[in-house]
Amino acid sequence: MFQHVTNEKRSVFIINQIRSNILMGRLKPGDRLPSEQKLMSEFGVSRFTLREALSSLETMGLLEIKKGSGGGPVVKEVGMDFTRDAIGHFLHFQNVSIKELSEVRKLIEPYLASKLVEKLSDKDLEYLQSLNDACSRTLERGENIIGGEHEIDFHVHLARVSGNPVLVMILDFVNKLLAEVKVEVKPGPDFSQHVVDAHQRILDALVARDAEKAAQAMYDHVCDVEKEMLGIMESRS
Repeated sequence: MFQHVTNEKRSVFIINQIRSNILMGRLKPGDRLPSEQKLMSEFGVSRFTLREALSSLETMGLLEIKKGSGGGPVVKEVGMDFTRDAIGHFLHFQNVSIKELSEVRKLIEPYLASKLVEKLSDKDLEYLQSLNDACSRTLERGENIIGGEHEIDFHVHLARVSGNPVLVMILDFVNKLLAEVKVEVKPGPDFSQHVVDAHQRILDALVARDAEKAAQAMYDHVCDVEKEMLGIMESRS
């Protein structure tokens, strides 16, 4: 499966080979790599070089280095949290704005709401209602829903129902990044109430299986969040 390394940086060569085998499906989540001694022999490298490469692959989220007897490197499925953090680290240096996040949401979320009106099951609709009801109860207690799990999951669950992992990843990332901005800006209770009301309008349209109304309600919600957030930030600058 593996080849002796060349004169280029040895650990990079090892990383590229193992990563290639994972991405091409030759190595699958749960598969154990050969023993350290065998890998050293196959690659023709020292223990230090091999461990450097395996440590990098673990940092990438592709391997888990298990300790103790019967341990060693095991192929791991890259999780959503890891992916979101990696993209977040990149975009941190791009100074992504609320307008840019909202632009992505305007392109995707109204389409998704429209597409799912016939696909959402009664159980899905009940779950979405439970999320919004939980937000309402939180507001009634005088607590903040902004950045909370229920507020974000309302949007991300729609992506999950689509069955499209790309949409799940994008909306999970965008909504959680926006939630971090909201937590920093600290909008007041009126903003939170507007979110709950908007979610209910979206949900009512989904329950009615009205694709056009669901798309419009989602678009209006995204636009309102953008407008209110920008207004708050401008008033404080």
